[in-house]
Amino acid sequence: MSYFGRVKLLIIADDFTGALDTGIQFVNKGIATQVFTKMPEAIGDIDESTEVLVIDSETRPMPAAKAYDTVKNLTGWAKAIKIPVIFKKTDSALRGNIGSELQAVLDGSGHDKVYFLPGYPKIDRCTVNGTHYIQGQLLEKSVFGQDPFEPVKLSYIPDIIAQQTALKCACVKHNEALNDIKSDERIVICDVEKHKDIEERLDELQEKDELCIIAGCAALAEALADKLRFDAAKPQSYRKSENFLVECGSLNMITQNQLDYAEEHGFSRIHMTVEQKLQKDYYSTQEGLEFLHKMQEECEKDRCLIIDSIDREEDKKGFMEANKLTMNDVRALIPTAHGHIADYLAANKQDTTILMTGGDTLMGYMKLIGCTQITPVCEIEQGVVVSNLKNHGFVQQIISKSGGFGTKDVLVKIADKILNQK
Repeated sequence: MSYFGRVKLLIIADDFTGALDTGIQFVNKGIATQVFTKMPEAIGDIDESTEVLVIDSETRPMPAAKAYDTVKNLTGWAKAIKIPVIFKKTDSALRGNIGSELQAVLDGSGHDKVYFLPGYPKIDRCTVNGTHYIQGQLLEKSVFGQDPFEPVKLSYIPDIIAQQTALKCACVKHNEALNDIKSDERIVICDVEKHKDIEERLDELQEKDELCIIAGCAALAEALADKLRFDAAKPQSYRKSENFLVECGSLNMITQNQLDYAEEHGFSRIHMTVEQKLQKDYYSTQEGLEFLHKMQEECEKDRCLIIDSIDREEDKKGFMEANKLTMNDVRALIPTAHGHIADYLAANKQDTTILMTGGDTLMGYMKLIGCTQITPVCEIEQGVVVSNLKNHGFVQQIISKSGGFGTKDVLVKIADKILNQK
């Protein structure tokens, strides 16, 4: 396979919000970036101007072996078309298949080592002596230790990695050089306490000509955008709209606190019923269509509206048992339900900016409408990405936010920026 395009960097993310909040670090600097929800079917799908390619592997909820195969295949494809730098994007709270995916990029690329910089100091997620902390707490003691789908029960990163691979790790303190890494230490975990630790480590890797296979979160992308040579144009910005809708598919307590704060500060709020979020054929029924029409009317009436799918556990449990649903079914059905609402608004050309929170929510919408590409525009708040998505011949402005991201008032701040001033 030959390829003579301009892509300098491939980013492999394990979920869609991760793909966007990493890719946007390059878009913010005017660097031509494309985001795909799967491997491009043909080389011609990659724009000639693209220098950064982001692919969402959707591997976070997969079994470790399947995640390994997916990431290894993507890495091997990138190697075959001679993309020089491969960046395995990881979750800043270390959820997902960390060990198997780090091994996959090594096996797929044929490289000897992957340099892993997991910290995100700007949002107080730091790695010290190989141990990960969230806002000063051990990772396992943070809200991510109670995640309903992916609780992280360890804090020492080599222990997390060892759950899925036998590859040996080296832990390097922020002020230590990379000179003493042993040949059999394949995963090099670098402490990150301040953002400059990332910048200095990237400088060191460039000097050693080892900036080839790296791993980390959006903070690493932000630093990397200044280290590789790109052709930059003028960055874009978001547009204002008449209405602002928050579709919440996240169960994270950080997001729930953000919703409560927004409601206290003027947002209207609707809680989806168990049927609206979990009944498989609901949106093909008359009742479902009436609900969609009601949501459109509510968006027009209330300039700031929240629609959430937060559960009353007793209702969900009974419905799941009666309909023989698994937790994996629930994980797919809730994003699809939110997708039906967004699709209805697009079909009716409604000027509503939609913020989707939760890693699966936007991806559920894109799967529903058969969309495999999205255009990131800018970062409106740290880790919160504005994108354009075309559906029904209409360009929707979509904002994506990971469930664990953002300050308590982030939704109110975004609404202030998005809404037209009368």
